[in-house]
Amino acid sequence: MQEILAKAKTHLRNQMPFVVYANPNSNQLNAYFQLDDKLELFKAQSGFVFAPFNSDIKYCISAENSHFFSNEISLAEIINSSEITISENLNQRLDFELLVENAVKSIQNNDFNKVVLSRKVALSISLDIFTSFQNLFTNYTTAFRYLFYHPKIGTWMGATPEQLLKIENNELNTVALAGTQLFSDNIVWEQKELQEQQFVTDFITKELEQFSEKITISESFTEKAGLLAHIKTIISAKLKHNFNFSDLLDTLHPTPAVCGLPKSIALQYILENENYNRKFYTGFLGEYNIKNTTNLFVNLRCMEIEVNMVSLYVGCGITKASNPEKEYIETQNKLGTILKILKRK
Repeated sequence: MQEILAKAKTHLRNQMPFVVYANPNSNQLNAYFQLDDKLELFKAQSGFVFAPFNSDIKYCISAENSHFFSNEISLAEIINSSEITISENLNQRLDFELLVENAVKSIQNNDFNKVVLSRKVALSISLDIFTSFQNLFTNYTTAFRYLFYHPKIGTWMGATPEQLLKIENNELNTVALAGTQLFSDNIVWEQKELQEQQFVTDFITKELEQFSEKITISESFTEKAGLLAHIKTIISAKLKHNFNFSDLLDTLHPTPAVCGLPKSIALQYILENENYNRKFYTGFLGEYNIKNTTNLFVNLRCMEIEVNMVSLYVGCGITKASNPEKEYIETQNKLGTILKILKRK
């Protein structure tokens, strides 16, 4: 790990693009170090894709214009973290709970079925980026973990539990992931959370039909993600030989797990009411056409890192049964999973 991170430090110091990442349940640390500082648009070239929530423009660190490194890492417990806490801002809490309350009213008025609302929490700290990444790497092994830098985009880091899609030999795998609570040995899911999960499963399955010859849906189960738990369903599909990847991607993203249903109405509601720019939060990222495999993830549990500021992004799915206070607490729980690994300089 130290060899790859040392090279990443040099690239960061020289303001050169790079990404360091690991796939879920893997201790293989991978890295692409770009050979110049060009901002490359994604046009189906092999490499690492980094895409925002709401834009047709996607970016790429291409394999052709990068050096690739990969090392197997010994996993250890948390290395060195700080006790970073967030003092509750009453105004921010009330604003978010009002946002949820208004969304519930719109759902009850049949304006839409579900919307995913989020907030950004800014911390005035100087972060030890690479120690924090090591903490993230070793503590969230079931997640997709990454550290991404481009001088024209910024520095982003995260550990996401949600796969957007994996395609290998025309076989597609994806997940429906919804519902959140603190992990325990005897979790009980409420009807609101089960309904939210079913929305996501139904949407993905329906949208995949036009691209697939056969679709298989697993039973739903509880998935642990750090300190949290989610409801998860695995969806597999045999893709048609003439399927269009760009159309498939645009159809699936953003899913109801990060946007809502119907998608176009929920998206418009988010843009008009959240009052901040999500940027790359709830976008997607990962490998495209590496060894004939595409492996993309939704950008959740992430942060944007600046010189003396770290912005954390958290959200939750809202249905007609949502309780504003509980939804706020859900976002606080998600913040806790991120704060755990952070280390100040």
